[in-house]
Amino acid sequence: MRFSAPKPVMSRPIRVCAVQYALRTISSFQEFADHVETFVDVADDYDADLIVFPELLGVQLMGLNNGAGEPAEAMRHLAGEHAEAFDGLFKRLATDYERIIVGGTMPRLEGDRLLNVASVYFPGADPLHQAKLHLTPAERKIWKFSPGRDLLVIDTDFGKFAVAICYDVQFPELVKILCNHHGVELLVVPYMTDDRRGTCRVTTCARARAIENQIFTVTAGMVGSLPLMTDLTSQYAQSGIYSPADFAFPMDGIATEAAANVEQVIVADLDLATLDRARSHGSVQTFRDSQDDTLHTRFDGEVKTVHRHLPD
Repeated sequence: MRFSAPKPVMSRPIRVCAVQYALRTISSFQEFADHVETFVDVADDYDADLIVFPELLGVQLMGLNNGAGEPAEAMRHLAGEHAEAFDGLFKRLATDYERIIVGGTMPRLEGDRLLNVASVYFPGADPLHQAKLHLTPAERKIWKFSPGRDLLVIDTDFGKFAVAICYDVQFPELVKILCNHHGVELLVVPYMTDDRRGTCRVTTCARARAIENQIFTVTAGMVGSLPLMTDLTSQYAQSGIYSPADFAFPMDGIATEAAANVEQVIVADLDLATLDRARSHGSVQTFRDSQDDTLHTRFDGEVKTVHRHLPD
């Protein structure tokens, strides 16, 4: 069989940095801010366009209150006490360094509901928020989180991206809606798991979503511990940046991967134009061949698309 050559397409490059961040006991918000900025500064040295921090990055601030109270009470206190300062920090960093930053996630209050929310910061702009839709048993029973309802798609100069927080990436239908109906080509996955099994689930599913939808996926996981918090005594992660497994991509679909359970950053250059070629001329064309009538995808919430331009 002879395949036709793909037509030339305009390059759409982006350099992505995932931060594998280590929880540790801190004595002040400034100590937290300084440590976060260290990683933004490193990513800036690499000239990364997009920087991704792990899920529940903000829980490190619970140590300032000695983790007082029951876990759910401590989470609510964190949301009420530190969310504004957390936003202020990342808004400043995004503006000062002229980068897009996914600031991991932070608990936030919406009326009486406690949500696990990822925030995306652009230079000189208010943050965009994506709440976690699917909750694990521990998140429901111990921390008393409520599920989010809506999806956010961010349309930029390089293409559209979205955030799927940890457990959310384990639901193919959710990602299929984002990709098939709303044009998402890059999926960012902040996560936090306490053992290798949890990381295996997130990593395996992130790689599967990249192959199924012919997109790039970026996972940023948490390591380290907060000894005062019984539910955060140990974390395990192996962050990675993943692609389809086809010509023009790494043979194993791994653009780069962190060492397991070590605080570090990973960086990869991605060109979203290669996804166009893979979808039209790849050896398999899973994006085209996946049909809604066989997947039964349905979503009752709102999908909001926000347009943002990158700094010159």
